[in-house]
Amino acid sequence: MESVNGYKSQLLKQGEITFVPKGNSMWPFFKNSAQSVVIAKKSAPLKVYDVAFYERENGEVVLHRVVAILEDGYLMQGDSHLTVEPIKEESVFGVMIGFYRKSDFIPTTDKKYTLKVEKWYKKKLLRKIKIKCFYFRVRLKNLFKRIFS
Repeated sequence: MESVNGYKSQLLKQGEITFVPKGNSMWPFFKNSAQSVVIAKKSAPLKVYDVAFYERENGEVVLHRVVAILEDGYLMQGDSHLTVEPIKEESVFGVMIGFYRKSDFIPTTDKKYTLKVEKWYKKKLLRKIKIKCFYFRVRLKNLFKRIFS
């Protein structure tokens, strides 16, 4: 976790950072350790579908999507999660402004990207099925690794 918290201090000092996120919570848009994301220091309130860089009460630093605006913050959700978590406005310190897929930079304002995100969240049943299938494949892959390693 130390390096992730290092990202927070680096962002607050430099105003913008690029790093490769780890984990599956933002699948299908970001595959584990496969893309670099560009995060800018938060300078304005976020909007629905923005990807926020924030700190949980336990000190964990997370990159998740805003799915609703609350009076004093946001409801956050990983793209491959079915649960949401409320986060206070002051816990958010960064926002994704784009990402690299291979050598191509895709800004978060890219119309093709924004339409895919909207479609992902609006088709709730299909999203739920795809998420369950994804995590089944992850568990199966991990099982095979344990058995054959």
